[in-house]
Amino acid sequence: MQIFYKINVSFIIFSIFRFKIIKNKPNEMNKIENLAYLFATMMESDGKVSIKELNSWYQIVEKRWTEIPKEQAGNAIKISLYSLKSQKKSEKIKNLKKVLKYLKLSLQKSELEKLAEDLSLMIQSDGTIATRELNLAGLLNWKLGLDIKFD
Repeated sequence: MQIFYKINVSFIIFSIFRFKIIKNKPNEMNKIENLAYLFATMMESDGKVSIKELNSWYQIVEKRWTEIPKEQAGNAIKISLYSLKSQKKSEKIKNLKKVLKYLKLSLQKSELEKLAEDLSLMIQSDGTIATRELNLAGLLNWKLGLDIKFD
């Protein structure tokens, strides 16, 4: 009986978590959630998410957005990564467009420049630069004017 109870509670928690993710659409997300979606898209673009990329996310949030608690930043990136895994390609593209539109309207030029630096560091953190990361960097340059460097 106790095992069934644990499984049931886990299923309920998973269901609530999944509902929150599905409900959490780019036009309903706050700044950190939109940024997390962008970073998660970049992390996931090479087909795998490395611990170094995740650590990079936490360091960037701690440095750039000190008002954001680490737990909130962690939840935002986890939800974004999970959400990306459950989306079809067309849905990912549609949501990314909404995120980019949000960031373009809500971030100042200096913040966008810092965002480019942060994404550059995150991309290089795992030691490899994949073609999809290069393609996404090109899209970010076109849509947001981000100059992501690959040293």
